[in-house]
Amino acid sequence: MREMRFGPPIVGAVSFAVYLRTLMPGIAFGDWGEMQTVPNVLGVAHPTGYPTYILLAWVAELVPIGSVAFRANLLSAVLVAAALATVAVIAERLGARPAIAAAAALALGAIGTVWAAATVSEVNPLHFLLVALILNRALVWEERRRPRDLVLGGLLVGLAAGNHLLTLFVAPFVVLFVLWAGRRELRARPWLVLAAAGAGLLGLTVYLYIPIAASLNPPLPYNHPTTLDSFWWLVTGEQFRGQFDFLSSKGPGEFVDSLPFLWDLVTERATAVFPLLGVVGLGLLVRRRPAFGLAAVAILLFGLYVWANYQRLEHYLLVPWMILALGVAVAVDGLAQLARRIAEWRRPFPGAMPDMGVVVSAVAIVAAVGLAATTWTGADRSADRSGEDYVAAVFMALPPNAVILSEWDASTPLWHGQHVRGERQDVLIVDDTNIVYEGWGTREARIASVVCDRPTFILRIGELDLKPTMAEYTLTPFLRVHVAAGGPSGSLEREIYRVDPFPGTCG
Repeated sequence: MREMRFGPPIVGAVSFAVYLRTLMPGIAFGDWGEMQTVPNVLGVAHPTGYPTYILLAWVAELVPIGSVAFRANLLSAVLVAAALATVAVIAERLGARPAIAAAAALALGAIGTVWAAATVSEVNPLHFLLVALILNRALVWEERRRPRDLVLGGLLVGLAAGNHLLTLFVAPFVVLFVLWAGRRELRARPWLVLAAAGAGLLGLTVYLYIPIAASLNPPLPYNHPTTLDSFWWLVTGEQFRGQFDFLSSKGPGEFVDSLPFLWDLVTERATAVFPLLGVVGLGLLVRRRPAFGLAAVAILLFGLYVWANYQRLEHYLLVPWMILALGVAVAVDGLAQLARRIAEWRRPFPGAMPDMGVVVSAVAIVAAVGLAATTWTGADRSADRSGEDYVAAVFMALPPNAVILSEWDASTPLWHGQHVRGERQDVLIVDDTNIVYEGWGTREARIASVVCDRPTFILRIGELDLKPTMAEYTLTPFLRVHVAAGGPSGSLEREIYRVDPFPGTCG
């Protein structure tokens, strides 16, 4: 497969250049802001801890390029670009022409869901890359039957599970494919299975980072997981157990109900052509290479099922988009073969007609560029300084020794300013998670512990949350800011209120 030397690197380089141009330049809100902060301070992230990402991001953020927040964002661009290059390799292994494989990978990178993941820090770009590497290694094992490929695949699965538990909805189907593809070799050398399993367990040792880091009392130790129970609570995501239905009898119904919304979403992100071609290509793949094709279809369906039953988070569609892109490559290559046969039938002299494979490949590349052009404006975060502006405004306005109670989306950028940049060390930032895990019970109880001694302020995304506080304290508008709600960018204007006790309360 000599052509592979050129197509995938070109895909990686082009996509990285585009992502770099549209990268968010600084601090983000929410989970995105957390992932700019926790690796730098070697803390513990929200469930499930994501130790593979935390360790990788810590190393990446040592590179002296721009601010720490910029480095974290840049890591996402690198990871997604590498994943797209790997997708091009996989598509070629599945028989697609190099140009068509490259076009499918570039089109995948131009989809808004994928582009959004590439321009700001988060764990999902690493999941995207690790799944691509696992699929590629499984195909290499099928081709060559080398023990090192099986062991490396096991290690990748372990590391992927150490990054995101979505791996549990990918790995079983890859394992079944690997066992089927190498059944003769594995019967002859059963120790290979143990070697791969051992490599997987080795990858899972990244989870040891969590109790070790928590024991060192970092600035941000989510839930302080220093006991076995607290560690297990964190890594299993028990906090979010009530937010998903895919393990309950409601799951199938939720999936069916989500299909109209899913169709609207995928056609908005990639036009109807991409998913339709992807489904057709997966059908061809099942016919040509049943074992891998069925594994790919299972990964797609389970990915969509989990997405439908857990808040419909769009970044959960990254791997389904990848599977559809492989189907697109197979389908377009099939069209190229069909066009060539039709042309040969109508013109029996090949020298008198264009190479239809080249024509179809060129059309596919043009389509990928067209999709990127339509996505660019919505995906471009290069001018988004909402997080930076928010941190600067809040820290500039707060008086000395202030306390601010906020919630997750609004807390993480303040943590970044304080713990990474060293700004406003006098300010106490109290998030809802602090109130829960430090045992305060309510925001009002936490306010009571500080309001008589320190200037106290509160910010809520949902302002109805302020009613209990208003019943016990006087709230005065203090500063209007732009904050995020479920995304990395400030999209809502909200008021920060000063909290004062009723007269006579503090004696």
